[in-house]
Amino acid sequence: MTSPYPWRCPSCALRPAPLRLRSCIGELRKPLLRYLVCLGLSSDEAQDVVQDSFVSLQHHLAGGGTQDNIRGWLFRVARNQARNRQTSYHRRFAEPLDSDMDLIAAGATPEKAVLEKEKFRRLRSAIGLLAESERECLLLRAEGLRYREIGDVLGLATSTVADTIDRAIKKLAEKCNV
Repeated sequence: MTSPYPWRCPSCALRPAPLRLRSCIGELRKPLLRYLVCLGLSSDEAQDVVQDSFVSLQHHLAGGGTQDNIRGWLFRVARNQARNRQTSYHRRFAEPLDSDMDLIAAGATPEKAVLEKEKFRRLRSAIGLLAESERECLLLRAEGLRYREIGDVLGLATSTVADTIDRAIKKLAEKCNV
């Protein structure tokens, strides 16, 4: 029996439908948070958007909505909510809650911490130079979405997604001297 949710873990097939869905949604929380933070939301804002997205999913499913591509549906809703939040008056004129994410392990030596921070700063800067469509395609791909799913989220053809990701990777390699 093939699952209509190819992204779901095999053990989910043994669970009752409500538990199956809950388990798989739990697996999507962290990727959604990472994606939203990469889009420029603070971690607090990203948490809010993820929660709102899951509430929207609950309403969608309660209203008889399709369960064909929940992962793509959630990323699309979260992206739209993030964009709405970023263009709001409060967001544009308020100070960010988090100045930066702490990406360095606690046990790193000071020299290693400085080198890691510099590497991430250069990467963040290079990602910032990408066109918006390139950045979003690349971030969604980094979260494990397939080209078809990325196309669904962004409203692009699968071939366009592939070309855009390829172009973004080449630009990043050039900017980061890889």
